[in-house]
Amino acid sequence: MQRNKGGYISAGCAVMLLGTTLAGCGGGTSSDKPAAGNKAAGGAQAEKPLSITWMRFEHPTQALLSDSVVVKEVLKRKNVKLELQSTPQSNYDDKKKTLIATNTLPDVLLVKQDDITNFADTGIFLDLTPYLDKMPNFKKAIADNPEINKTKVEGKLYGFPLAQRVATSQSGLVPVIRVDLLKKLNIPTPATYEELYQAMKKLKEAYPNSYPFTSRAANGLTGTENLVNAVAFAFGSGYTNINGTKVYFEPKDNKYKFGPFSPEFKDAITYLHKLYKEKLLDPDYTTATSQIWQEKLSSGKSFYYQDNTGFGANFNQALQKVDKDAKFDLLPILASDKGVKRGLMYQLDHLAESYVVSAKVKNPEKIVEFIDWMYSEEGIRLTSWGVEGEHYTMENGKAKLKDELYNQFKDKNDPYSAIKSMLGSGYSGLALYADETPAIPYMQKEATEWSDKNLQAIKDGQAFRFAYDPVFTKDEREKLKQLRTQLDAYMAQTMDKFIMSDGAIEKEWDNFVKQCREKGAEQIESIYNAALSRVK
Repeated sequence: MQRNKGGYISAGCAVMLLGTTLAGCGGGTSSDKPAAGNKAAGGAQAEKPLSITWMRFEHPTQALLSDSVVVKEVLKRKNVKLELQSTPQSNYDDKKKTLIATNTLPDVLLVKQDDITNFADTGIFLDLTPYLDKMPNFKKAIADNPEINKTKVEGKLYGFPLAQRVATSQSGLVPVIRVDLLKKLNIPTPATYEELYQAMKKLKEAYPNSYPFTSRAANGLTGTENLVNAVAFAFGSGYTNINGTKVYFEPKDNKYKFGPFSPEFKDAITYLHKLYKEKLLDPDYTTATSQIWQEKLSSGKSFYYQDNTGFGANFNQALQKVDKDAKFDLLPILASDKGVKRGLMYQLDHLAESYVVSAKVKNPEKIVEFIDWMYSEEGIRLTSWGVEGEHYTMENGKAKLKDELYNQFKDKNDPYSAIKSMLGSGYSGLALYADETPAIPYMQKEATEWSDKNLQAIKDGQAFRFAYDPVFTKDEREKLKQLRTQLDAYMAQTMDKFIMSDGAIEKEWDNFVKQCREKGAEQIESIYNAALSRVK
């Protein structure tokens, strides 16, 4: 299952190509143990610890603990005291926006690339460019992951991206359904969206209190954006990019487009309206958090989702405690009524998420030095695997989780996530250059199979990953801010109206498209494609 360059990964809600091989990151020691004579990032160990307020979201599958192994080891090895400030993923975007708007950032804050693009010019984030020559490990990570250079603003680097060295699976916005119920009710396995609709109707008849299809807000996108992205792309159009801008990259044309201009987009919204009207679509799709979404799917309240496939293995574990035959399974990529057959996968990696340092910090050199260490071999091993000999061993050059550690958590719904929570490791923990090698032997069988099928769909040209934004000029960034302000507000209030209200599509669609043009949709397309042309 392990993939190196040219392979794939998934950590929680995101997916990516692998970075470098295990020995590919220099600047550190060959063990996770500190090198002899290694000084802490705040000076000698006898000095007062360097305190860093550190904020990121807490993933619903992995609690962020203030006394994790990583937190304690960082204090021991580097004399750095991490003061974690965690916020549930469902509320994080609002909290982050408030902190940025009021310039009350913690020392280190996890942001999206869109935040850097929009606010780097304000001076609230530390410009890391002058420190690059003092960051050998981060420079090596950039060399191994040149896509990091696309996160620069006017040639300057403001963030430490969440890179990935080794990981386990590929996931995306693809269809997953309760196949045991299809079998029980003699419902044919859907191969098209029309057949999926017919299957949902029969599920609703058998379970009238259910909403067969449920969705959620996730990855910085609203519930509406996450839902429409999956279905609109599958129908041959699209909705937002990875940051929520109302354009998407169209692979068949190799350019950015505004989805609502295409008839396929209208077809997708018409389909969703039909599901909503017949109570086949969960009416909470606009507000459901990841936690609420997971509870519905793991308790038999809903039977279908078009989202991160990896969650299905956990849903199966929960459901099978009550019904041993209960089973979610991945469907083949479904076809629209016009014969379009494609799916949308998560980004190749987490480079669209970065830690920024507040420009107000009093000791930027020391903080930058510490974060650079986290990209070193010692830092990677600690933040990915824990402490050698205590949590993992090295066998033939690869990390292996100790059996006794796994056995402590084997009864959890997601043992490996529980282990990472205790360690404070991985993408959803404190790793900046994560290596998921120890997870490979413990992956659930179905998760491995789904991952392989998703990768095959990409190879077969039936699935495509979210595209990175191109690099914009200052004038383009300012214009995008202005255009998005007026267009996003309009789109937010009208899209749900079309999904929920009878007659709205028939009566108001043409005017909706006209209003989108007047509010700058074509200009956003042009700006994106002009920027894209410069990097071809």
